[in-house]
Amino acid sequence: MDVVKAVETYITKLVSTPSAMKVLLLDTHTTPIVSLASTQSTLLSHQVYLTDRIDNGKRDRMSHMKCVCFLQPSEDSLDALSAELREPKYGEYYLYFSNILNKPAIERLADADEFEVVREVQEYFADYAPLLPCLFSLNHTPTSDKPLYSSSPNMWDSIALERSVQGITAVLLSLKKKPVIRYEKTSGMAKKLASEVQHRIQAEATLFDFRLTQVAPLLLILDRRNDPVTPLLSQWTYQAMVHELLGIHNGRVNLSMVPDIRPELSEITLTTITDPFFQAHYLATFGDLGTSLKNYVQSYQSHSLAQSPSSINSIFDMKRFVEEYPEFRKLGGNVSKHVALVGELSRLVDRDKLLDVGEVEQGLATSSGSDFKNVQAVINNPIVPAWNKLRVVILYALRYQKTQTSNIATLINLLLSNGVSREEARLVYVFLNVAGSDQRQDDLFSTESLLAKGRSALKGLKGVENVYTQHTPHLSQTLENLFKGRLKDTAYPFLDGTGTNMGLQRPQDIIIFMIGGTTYEEARTVALLNQEAGNSLTGARILLGGTCVHNSSSYVEMIRTAAERFPASVYEPPPESATTAPSLNLNLGGVNTTEDVKVKTRTGALLTLISACIILAFTTMEFFDYRRVGVDTSIVVDRSRGQKLSVRLNVTFPHVPCYLLSLDVMDISGEQQRDVSHNILKKRITKIGTDMPASRGQDLRNEIDKLAEQRASGYCGSCYGGQEPESGCCNSCEEVRQAYTDKGWSFSNPEGIEQCVEEGWSEKLKDQADEGCNVSGRIRVNKVVGSIHISPGRSYQTGSRTFQDLVPYLRDDGNPHDFSHQIHEFLFMADDEYNPNKAKLGKDMKLRMGIADNPLDGVEAKTTKAAYMYQYFLKVVSTQFRVLEGKTINTHQYSSTQFERDLTKFNEGENKQGIFTQHGVAGSPGAYFNFEISPILVVHSETRQSFAHFLTSTCAIVGGVLTVAALLDSILFATGRKLRKSGGDGNVKLM
Repeated sequence: MDVVKAVETYITKLVSTPSAMKVLLLDTHTTPIVSLASTQSTLLSHQVYLTDRIDNGKRDRMSHMKCVCFLQPSEDSLDALSAELREPKYGEYYLYFSNILNKPAIERLADADEFEVVREVQEYFADYAPLLPCLFSLNHTPTSDKPLYSSSPNMWDSIALERSVQGITAVLLSLKKKPVIRYEKTSGMAKKLASEVQHRIQAEATLFDFRLTQVAPLLLILDRRNDPVTPLLSQWTYQAMVHELLGIHNGRVNLSMVPDIRPELSEITLTTITDPFFQAHYLATFGDLGTSLKNYVQSYQSHSLAQSPSSINSIFDMKRFVEEYPEFRKLGGNVSKHVALVGELSRLVDRDKLLDVGEVEQGLATSSGSDFKNVQAVINNPIVPAWNKLRVVILYALRYQKTQTSNIATLINLLLSNGVSREEARLVYVFLNVAGSDQRQDDLFSTESLLAKGRSALKGLKGVENVYTQHTPHLSQTLENLFKGRLKDTAYPFLDGTGTNMGLQRPQDIIIFMIGGTTYEEARTVALLNQEAGNSLTGARILLGGTCVHNSSSYVEMIRTAAERFPASVYEPPPESATTAPSLNLNLGGVNTTEDVKVKTRTGALLTLISACIILAFTTMEFFDYRRVGVDTSIVVDRSRGQKLSVRLNVTFPHVPCYLLSLDVMDISGEQQRDVSHNILKKRITKIGTDMPASRGQDLRNEIDKLAEQRASGYCGSCYGGQEPESGCCNSCEEVRQAYTDKGWSFSNPEGIEQCVEEGWSEKLKDQADEGCNVSGRIRVNKVVGSIHISPGRSYQTGSRTFQDLVPYLRDDGNPHDFSHQIHEFLFMADDEYNPNKAKLGKDMKLRMGIADNPLDGVEAKTTKAAYMYQYFLKVVSTQFRVLEGKTINTHQYSSTQFERDLTKFNEGENKQGIFTQHGVAGSPGAYFNFEISPILVVHSETRQSFAHFLTSTCAIVGGVLTVAALLDSILFATGRKLRKSGGDGNVKLM
């Protein structure tokens, strides 16, 4: 999933046509896309001699040139293109759009093309900026004019939502992925985006008609608010550090503000496809970068000595100099660029005391030791810029929002007294209200290990140590949980309708989209994971994208501008947890403790014991009910299509030899399998029903190979008028028999066939004439209406009808044949039953349900007539078992009715009830299994009472029994006291 290659392929395609000098017109959106995925030399190699903007009205008319337009299908671009087509400046136009072009837009362009200069219109889905092979951006950095949020942090701006849907759709189409979608549950924006993307995929079903994979790709939509820490930190890897301190905008870095910078280095290009040094070290830490840059400079110096005039002493040296000089100049420019860039980074680190600030930031982000005093020291340091002070306080507030509220207030006051304005300081409250602990789905700080306090030195430029790269983005933990199957559906649910049991699968292709922007630190995490996965056999491929790529300043600016649209309460301190905690003082209905409750009686003691026994008994029964596994049965429509099922059979025919038996399969779709032998075993049996020793149904062919070796090498046997095979020769009796079958002839006289006489075919048939045959094995059939025929003689087709060669079967050779048979086993199997574990689970479930026996198992049919037909009509019902472990086992059940008839009787006359019965003349001896597929699916699901239900029932039992016992005790106590008061002799006593 390399987005750079995907977009590069699109760019190459669109500039390859036509093969002539051409102009490339772009808009504001596609210009950075082309610059990131292609180079000027690549465009020139495809005869692109001019690149311009579609909105540039000062372009000259060049009718001899062709024009290739690559535009985003936005209103501005369509307006500019329509104006261009009304007054064309070029001879022909080839229009390519970076996203889906709707029908009204096409009609609009057709109306504008009055001169009919448009030759081609296509959609090339490159509507995103490919920053790295594993990172893309929609280039939507939110501003007050182009906001991301609406009136709350959980609501989309409608234009931003549509732009994000278009960008994600383009990514999926360019990579040819149709994913299932998961999203962050607590983020309303994530759910809305997931729904819109799913709707767009369904609306454009023809575009997303890709080849299905075993495990569908995954689109995981996350919200930046769940991890506000990562974009706030100072960065210490090359690419992330350049973006943090200088800014990378579509692969370009502006160095014009750098002191004493050379003019040619005022703006540099920094991409992995054009810069080999950057490609090799963009993930390197700042400490390692110093050593790598030193080696790079030394390599350049050695090349400089080799290119010096003193080293040119011959014609060969001159030729080598001319050939290597362009590459040498390119190397020199690249060295100068990186030396200037790393030098400026080093200057900014020293000027802004970023080593001190970064250590405190890492401590706050990773629990490695930064405390309140360290933060105070940073704020009180006059050299540290106010911007860095604000970032440190925001990090402190996000970490200790619930535990050190008084310290947060102290730090805000300290900010105000150290050069930070009130407008800037109130951003601390904005962050807590927008991305504080109450708004985050996950806990960013509880999972950090205390072992992170270890600081093994990583010596390099300016003494940078690995203490500055301790932090890992929260995305890393999310991906780890996903790989290990621990990413809970409750926290990251699948979108409705994307499928069932998807959480049990491990996706190989994962596309992550971060609403609110991603970072280069997260991109580095993904790149390293992809490198690790590339070295393993089952590694997943990850692609990261976002609305934009943030550094700390752009992220804070996004929150600042968004807060202006939110309610004014976003600037107020968030409510503290201590003041909002619920009271634990429960008023249980105003029960008063009276003297009556304290009176001990023998009646009360007895009722207490009885109540305890009842509670124990009922709770025990409830516990057994809770542990009991039940089975719920439901019937749904079987929506499976294009499936196959297996038929496993074992049938014995005691009076038909194996060489006469033929097993054929045909179904309503027109598919026919004749004389099936694959996975079918024919076993010869004696007259008394025992197995022939070491025999199989193909023993007639055992000596054919020996006979073939004795014949001359050029031997070509006759087919005796039968349908000749491609070779034109029938060299064995079996091949002659097959030729007769293909011709539609009966093979009744093997004594007249030379090959059969040499092979002793007739003698062997006579030896087997009084034998029987056992047919067993497994057949694959389509899941449609069909039939399985076990009949005598080989089948052949004439016209649209199928016939059997019955002559050998019906011939009177002294050994009468009939189709008496015994069915030992006959069942339908699903593919799941090839898995031993699932097969065992399915068998156990069938035994529990009482459906383990098959209707035809053990059926025995007897006849003494040769022309006798048995028909079995089977109704197959798909069945699915769902067990508590989450596994699903597919199987089949069937019902059976049977019919048999004597083929010599066409008219049976009237029976006792006066009903006249007559049969058709069609029919052949044999056993015929006709099956139909039911359109319903029977689902048996294991269920168990939930623990919450058990707990509720137990509480109800305890409460109910004690309430009734208390009521009885109160009645008995009151009655006894009244009787004692009313009794004159005072002898009445109640227990």
